[in-house]
Amino acid sequence: MRLYRILSILVSAMLLAGAAHAGEPFFAFEPDGKQVRVPADFQAWHPQFEKDGDYGESWFFLTHAKDGGVLFAMVTVTNLGLRTFDGRIDVQYYPASGDPIKFHAEHKRDEVKASSSGMDTKIAGARAWFDGAYHFSLDQSGTKINLTLKNKLPSYMLGDGAVKFGAAKSDVWTIGLGVPAGVSSGTISAGGKTYSLDGYGYHDHGWSTVKLPEIISKWFTLRLYHDKYSVVLHQQYLTKKFDSKMNNFGVFGVDGRSVGAMRNFVFNPTSWENHKAGYKIPITFDVAFKVGGYSVKGKLEMEKFLDGIDVLEQVSWPIRVVIKAFYAKPYMYRYIGKYELDVTAPDGTTEHISGSSVVEANYF
Repeated sequence: MRLYRILSILVSAMLLAGAAHAGEPFFAFEPDGKQVRVPADFQAWHPQFEKDGDYGESWFFLTHAKDGGVLFAMVTVTNLGLRTFDGRIDVQYYPASGDPIKFHAEHKRDEVKASSSGMDTKIAGARAWFDGAYHFSLDQSGTKINLTLKNKLPSYMLGDGAVKFGAAKSDVWTIGLGVPAGVSSGTISAGGKTYSLDGYGYHDHGWSTVKLPEIISKWFTLRLYHDKYSVVLHQQYLTKKFDSKMNNFGVFGVDGRSVGAMRNFVFNPTSWENHKAGYKIPITFDVAFKVGGYSVKGKLEMEKFLDGIDVLEQVSWPIRVVIKAFYAKPYMYRYIGKYELDVTAPDGTTEHISGSSVVEANYF
């Protein structure tokens, strides 16, 4: 029965997709797209979507530690599936050397406790919360994490933080960057080993009332942290349903000050590497933008491949085969990238900077 129901949902989705006309509108970050701080109620849980079958909401954390380790951690509340308000915990940690630590767990709604007035979400042994700093903790099945992020750049959101799809604006995807760039501290322990999370960090939060493969075909991100400069770029390629248009947003910071938000920038792949899943991984990029009197231009290349993740690897085999064949093949690629940038200040002086960054290439 479970498989039959999911197959029915997928067939309906395919029929709707085939009937859709090209060039549907979307509306990004209304009313004016101006940069604002992320309000407390935005960072909270949104239980009003209980009856929306496409609803999903996540709190995401990333750290790039001084020792070279990289942590990705996320808690999610979702209606995708056969139940409402299921909880998920996903953690991947890539040490500078040695095997990665990976943790995945799914829980029913009675193990989800979340605030609808401010950021405090608990799913079984995991918790994401804000008390002036941002925190993520996990103590479950032999994996322990204690992470704190303190803002280097202030929280950042454009307009209402939402991208609305279709003339009725009924399908919504949102994002607010609680920590565009921050200082991270803490540890992760598993398998008798403990690693430091001291370094730089990032956190965002958002929710969606539409399945991402219906609106986004691919999504590239750059998180670049330097002692003086911070660069965060999100580049989304929308689906043919929306004329394959781009939805870009980012922020640039200098000495802990947000110079400005960006919608127009260059983050263009220049070479690719084939992957067994059938996707091409962008391994070099041109980077360029102007904001707040600054001009930044340079290149980025893959320095260390971290992982290629089949997003559906936790789904049972027969359902996974059907989804991949007829609906979507979501895959995430992650690597450490080496950047070389020239930063020209408003007074005309140019500084060359180089170092390591974290790059993601997500395909839907």
